[in-house]
Amino acid sequence: MFRFRRNARMRRFAPPQNQILNQALQLLANGQPGEAALILDRLAHEMEAGNHPRRAANLHAQAAHAYADAHHAASTLAQSRAAMGLFLQFQMVPRAVQFYANITHKLRNKGMTAVADTLQEEFGPRVGPVPAQQSSPAMPHKGHLPVACPQCGGPIRPDEADWVDDRTIQCVYCGSLIQSD
Repeated sequence: MFRFRRNARMRRFAPPQNQILNQALQLLANGQPGEAALILDRLAHEMEAGNHPRRAANLHAQAAHAYADAHHAASTLAQSRAAMGLFLQFQMVPRAVQFYANITHKLRNKGMTAVADTLQEEFGPRVGPVPAQQSSPAMPHKGHLPVACPQCGGPIRPDEADWVDDRTIQCVYCGSLIQSD
């Protein structure tokens, strides 16, 4: 049984891709979102070219967040469009709605309202209105989450997580579902 789980994890990303992803995660952890965004962007395109559109969508989304943190408006918009397009094309609607809400809130908070408005015009009719941002983040979860994704090693931040239900999040890097204990 353990061997099966381990092999399932190994299929998420090939070792070179895991190494590249870990490099990007380290850059994010060290406060270098611009450098991390470039790596995530490149890895997203590799996943897309390798016919892994769901992984590509999540990597485009993470690249969009990193570009937004680095205040690169044009790149944020391009990555957001790529992520949303793939999320919707491959019927990842809950993920599309969550990403759309998170990225538009982030863009508005960072003063990048033109990018947020563009995304709202393009994708708002397809995903619905952005839910109001709470003034103090309420934690909808029960239990504790690991500090890193057991599949890809990406950092898990409960306050920034994409909650599927009150006990499950979806890793923003690889799309794995992670249960709280």
